[in-house]
Amino acid sequence: MHRTEHSLIPVVIVIMLSILLLGMQGKSPEDIERQRLIEQQTKLSERIASLNHEQEFLLMQKAFYASDSKYILLDLPTRTGMLKFRNRVLRTFAFSTTAGKRPFSRNTILKMTAKTDGNERKRTLLFGDALLIQPKRSSSVAGSDVRVPRILVGSKDFAALYYAVEQGTMLYVGK
Repeated sequence: MHRTEHSLIPVVIVIMLSILLLGMQGKSPEDIERQRLIEQQTKLSERIASLNHEQEFLLMQKAFYASDSKYILLDLPTRTGMLKFRNRVLRTFAFSTTAGKRPFSRNTILKMTAKTDGNERKRTLLFGDALLIQPKRSSSVAGSDVRVPRILVGSKDFAALYYAVEQGTMLYVGK
């Protein structure tokens, strides 16, 4: 019996090691390569979307440049805007937004439809029923304009915008 016990120990050790080694094998090389390809594909599709967005923006700027008029660019994530003429920046400004019932549509071009005159607190720039720009210290807007998302700009920046633009001015809401 003593002899069979000694011959059984190496067999048990080999079985234990084989179970341990099988567990350590992990993913096959094909699975690892497939995962890498999927990751590369998602990175490339993100890059393509970014390049398409940049191309649309450049085409929009080219159209505004050719129209020989002033235009406004709004960058929603950074809450900054620019008043531009051709490729020159005339004014940069910071803004805040109000919580409208409808979200801002991004990567769209809007046309100014109305410029409300009056005292400083009642002046507004209206871009259809999509967006309203007004000074931060303005009196509240009444009527149907309450549902329109608003951009609130500092008084000096708003005055510069107000006197620089005219009806038909284009605005690009980006990012």
